Amino acid sequence: MTGISLGLLGMGYWFPRTAFQELLGLYALAFACYLYLVSIHKKSGLSPFLVVILAMGLRLLLLAAIPGLSDDFYRYLFDGQLLLQGINPYQEIPVLVNAIPENDYWHTLLENMNSPRYYSLYPPLHQFFFWLAALPGEHVFYNVLALRICLLLGEGINLWLMQKLLFHWRMPAHQLSWYAFNPLVIMELTGNLHFEGLVLTGLLLTIYCFGRSNVAGSGLSWASSIAIKLNPLILAPVWIRFWDSKQFWNFFLTASFFVFLLLSPVFFFGGAKNFYQSFRLYQSTFEFNASIYYLIRWLASSFVDYNPIAYLGPFLNLLAALLLLWMGLYQRTFTGDALARKMVWMYLVFLLLQTTIHPWYLIPALGLSVLTPNRSFVVWSGLVFLSYQAYAQPGYTENLWIVAVEYILLGLAVGLFAYREHMYQNSLSGGRVSKR
Repeated sequence: MTGISLGLLGMGYWFPRTAFQELLGLYALAFACYLYLVSIHKKSGLSPFLVVILAMGLRLLLLAAIPGLSDDFYRYLFDGQLLLQGINPYQEIPVLVNAIPENDYWHTLLENMNSPRYYSLYPPLHQFFFWLAALPGEHVFYNVLALRICLLLGEGINLWLMQKLLFHWRMPAHQLSWYAFNPLVIMELTGNLHFEGLVLTGLLLTIYCFGRSNVAGSGLSWASSIAIKLNPLILAPVWIRFWDSKQFWNFFLTASFFVFLLLSPVFFFGGAKNFYQSFRLYQSTFEFNASIYYLIRWLASSFVDYNPIAYLGPFLNLLAALLLLWMGLYQRTFTGDALARKMVWMYLVFLLLQTTIHPWYLIPALGLSVLTPNRSFVVWSGLVFLSYQAYAQPGYTENLWIVAVEYILLGLAVGLFAYREHMYQNSLSGGRVSKR
């Protein structure tokens, strides 16, 4: 615990993201101690209650930190303040908003945000939390604290749901530690205020409600995760062969209704065109820490003298959609643990085909993988911190050799866990145990 605590405190309070060597050393210390702590839990059998208490204690170490590894939160606060003033964030570009006061607070938000010239890309339920964070007034610390409290509550729910599912499925209790003490999870959610943790909450509730035969609850939970981040839509194919006919239509209608309801502010209060414009811009312009995309781009450089992202981005998204559809249809999923395993593999395929992979993108799949034998995302959570080296360079330039090392090592890990998954499936071929 001491090593993880020192690593988190150093990354959260002492070093800016430009100090990559120091940050990498602290993260390596925290990650090594994390692996040791998981092994201790596996041998000694710590109670789940104690694990949750210790995990929340680590998160509380960052309670007073202003995020230093990500500047996304400035846009969160800006959108929240717009909402508080009755201004639609989907209709306004920050640098062009004329109705905001000219004071140090607003100047700080504008000067530090990374997207001052784009319309907001955050879905309505995400925006709701921005509005909550704005309620304490024009004070960055209290706004950050309000966001952090929301995310800490989500983390408490995540840990409780994981413990419940592991117990119900008779899985080893120590698997909870893979998420509870992971330094990437703690830094990116509690430290840097990313909302993938609440996306995970929705996905875990989806599986939990299924186990309690609450089909409508599953539909609502999945819809809620989509209304925070759109990415959970990639899991849509998994439902096609998951329910029987009656359950499927119950789930489909419930999920569709709540997705429509929760996303309706985009369409009925203006800004749908702007929201889509920002989404397309993100998909066809931005690139960071990619794997397959960078490989294809490198190969294409022998034939074209321009960056082909405008074509490769949509092509890889189409390829991902086809592969995910095949994964959903290929083998019917009967049990909750099988559903979690398939979700993890679907996330892996999706992320490997994206043009942009920030470290926090891994967290929903990492959380789901706790419920499976697959530790690919644990390995990736250790490697992905290497991507922060770009922020230490002028113009945020990536070292592609470091990116290559990250994905070569990840590829070896994925191959190992795919083989283990195959052997695990073979061990179940003689019979099927219900793990709803």
